[in-house]
Formats: sequence, C-alpha cells, structure tokens
Amino acid sequence: MKLQGARVVILGFGRSGRAAARLAAVRGAEVVVSEMRDAEELPPGDYYALLERGVRFETGGHRRETLLSADLVVVSPGVPPAVYEPARLKGIPVVGELELAFRALQRKGPLVAVTGTNGKTTTTAMVADILRLSGFRVFVGGNYGIPLSEYVLSGEPAERLVLEVSSFQLETVETFSPQAAAILNLAPDHLERYGDLLAYARAKTRILENLPEEGVGLLPHPGLSGAGGELLLRESPDFRGSLLFFGDFPGIPVEVSQRDFRLRLFGEEETYSFTGFRLLGYHNRLNFAVAAALARWVGASPEAVRQAVHSFVGFPHRLEFVGSFGGVYFVNDSKATNVEATRTALESLSAPIVLILGGLHKGASYRPLYELIQRKVRLLILMGASRGLMAEELSGATETRLAEGLAEALALALNEARPGDTVLLSPAAASFDQFESYEERGEVFRELVLTYAPQVLAEGDFPEVYH
Repeated sequence: MKLQGARVVILGFGRSGRAAARLAAVRGAEVVVSEMRDAEELPPGDYYALLERGVRFETGGHRRETLLSADLVVVSPGVPPAVYEPARLKGIPVVGELELAFRALQRKGPLVAVTGTNGKTTTTAMVADILRLSGFRVFVGGNYGIPLSEYVLSGEPAERLVLEVSSFQLETVETFSPQAAAILNLAPDHLERYGDLLAYARAKTRILENLPEEGVGLLPHPGLSGAGGELLLRESPDFRGSLLFFGDFPGIPVEVSQRDFRLRLFGEEETYSFTGFRLLGYHNRLNFAVAAALARWVGASPEAVRQAVHSFVGFPHRLEFVGSFGGVYFVNDSKATNVEATRTALESLSAPIVLILGGLHKGASYRPLYELIQRKVRLLILMGASRGLMAEELSGATETRLAEGLAEALALALNEARPGDTVLLSPAAASFDQFESYEERGEVFRELVLTYAPQVLAEGDFPEVYH
C-alpha cells in the first residue's frame, strides 16, 4: 500500500483515527480527516499537531464527495458500514487502522491476536505478561491500549507483538496475519450493528483468514457451554494453519479444569496448576490457559507460564473487588457491557447478590439472565436508559427497584444491603447513556462506594470468596 502522494480520507478522529492520520501523514499522504464532531470538540493537542503537518479537517459530518475523492479510506471502528459503502461500491479501497498499520510494519515478527465477545483485554494482557517473563521485548495494544500505528511510528523494536482485536476492526482486514490467534467466545453483542449472531460470528472468524501454515488458531470446543464454539467452527474460513480447541474435555489440545490445565501443543503434554491463581471464576482460568497456549506457540517458556499463574493480578472494572464494609462486599464489573459478561459475573460470585444492571441497550435480550437472577440475586436495581426494557424482560425474577442513574442505584443498594450480600455492578449494557466509557462508569462506582459505604456500613473483613 503506497501512501506517498495518495489522498487518504480518515473516517473518525477517535484513538485509532488519530493514530492512522499520523501514520499516513508521516508516510507522505495527503490526509483528510472526516469527523462527526465539531472542531472545538476534538482533542486539541492532536488536532493542532496534525494541522501543522498539513492534515485537513472536515468536521460536523461525513461528506460523500470527500469520501469519493479518496485513493484510500481508513475507517475507525465505530463508524457504521453504511457511511463508507459508497466508497466500496466505487472500488475505493477501505481498510481500518489495524490493516493500515500491519501493512506498514517494517519487520513482521511473531504476532499474537486475541478476539472474543468477552475476556479479550485480560487474555491479551496475560499473553504479554507470559512473554515478558520469558525475556522477550513485547508490544501490547490494538483495540485496547496503544494502536498498532503508534508502534509503527515509534520505531522501537519488539520481539513479539500482542494485539487485542475487535470485530469492528476485523471487518476491514485484508492481509492481517497473526502467527497465533484465538477467539475466546461468542455471545450476542453489537446486534445493533450486525443484526444477528451469524453476521457477528463471521466478523470474528476473519481473524483466522490469513494464518500462515506454521500458525495456530484456537477456538472454544463446540461442546463448551455458552462459548459459541459450534457456530464459530461452522463459520471459520479455510486457512493453512493448525486449529486447536480449548475447554473442559479430556484429551483436547487445551484442557482446562478448576484445578489445573494441560497443553498438548508439540507432541508432549504440559500440566500447570492453578494453585495461587488470583482471578475469580472458571472463565478466567479458561482464558489463562488460552493465553498460555498462544504464548507457548510463539516461544514462551513453561517456567514463565508457571510464574504468571501466581503473578497476574487482572484489571480494574473486571470483577474488581472494591471493598468490604459492615460485611457487605462491593464488586466493580463495569466492563460487563453485554448479557454474557454479566452472566459470567453472576456465576463467579456467591449469593446473595444485590445486582445493579443498566445503561445503553445494545440489542440483545436480557431474558438469558432470568434464571440466574432468580437463583442468586436478592435485589435487582435497574438504572439508566435500558431500565424500562430490563424491567419488562426480567419481571418476576426477584425484587426489583428502578433508579435513574448510578448514584441513585448505589444509594438504594446501600440502604438495602445486609451482611453477607455482594453489591455487584455488572451492567449488561453500554455506558454511553451517562458516561464516556465503561472505565469512567467503574471509576465513579468505586469512588461512590469508598466515599459513602463507610458512612453507611461498619468496616468488615476481606471475604473468603475473593481470595
């Protein structure tokens, strides 16, 4: 892809759009950024720096004539396909920042890519941690963290690249080729964009398209409950690399139990104990085993895997224990922006639970949570834009209250909580009705808990369930 002298239109000026604009400008392209927001709403540092490089900005909406004047369109993940479809129909190449950066890599060393509906950020970090403990210089980024374009621009050599990749990014890949890739799971999500689970699965499985002959793709075993493995297998493209399954089935390449996991990758069996593992839930054990398999495939040592079992501590906003006051435990799972993530959280914690759900609806039904809520949730608090729909679909599951926002929801929880309860924020919805991101939502929850819970409840002990 020759950028020198090409007219490149960047759709969107989010994190990936900014990185793509910088890369294209440095490589000598004539760059136009098309953005829905007005100029005064854009990050001023990046905006003015790119203006000085000669980048032109078109703000307040995407214009068809600008799009159709491009030699290349680089689309940001959040831009709906309908916006750039006219360019495709005209035969103008359309790629994302991931594909742009991959083609611009001077040295394509071993690259690991992780996708899935849930758990991909944590699993990506696990892979990177194991590789660092093996002594490699590692770049980790992609959909979460630093865009790949920033790595290309940095010129800093890494011996291994580890990327989290979203379905939105995978829609526009063409040559992107990891040496080791995993699809962790598939559950209804982003249906407002894809329409159905089949289209979503087809986007996810594009991560396998260009695997080299010596590469490996990991999928959940078709029999693994709730992971969508059967659909992923059916929709996976033909590729040259090896296909391996993971799950709790004897004899498969990545066999995972609550106590240990076994890797059968190179003709021999390696067994690793989960003793000392710090993260809650079987899903995290499953993700760690997948991370270990990916890392081992690109050269990590068994010793590093064993060390990482004890040393990896996870991320904020993912079943994060905030504190215990008066025997009431508070858990921040703001990253749970879909039904499957909330289901996993409920399965990972002990009853009784005071559950805070709600936010911006993403198209999936909340009915799959009904039985778990009925069995484990003592009080359900519904907040935000989706609270009415949630109340309708979950009617009768348990005692339910409605709140406009997070502060009101937590106030209700504090008023109703009893010793032994776990107050869990696991929204099953996006944050954008009231917050800029799930991170902001989780940080506000944490601050509210630490500010008000001590005033309402006496301080308690650290619960055994979180050890």
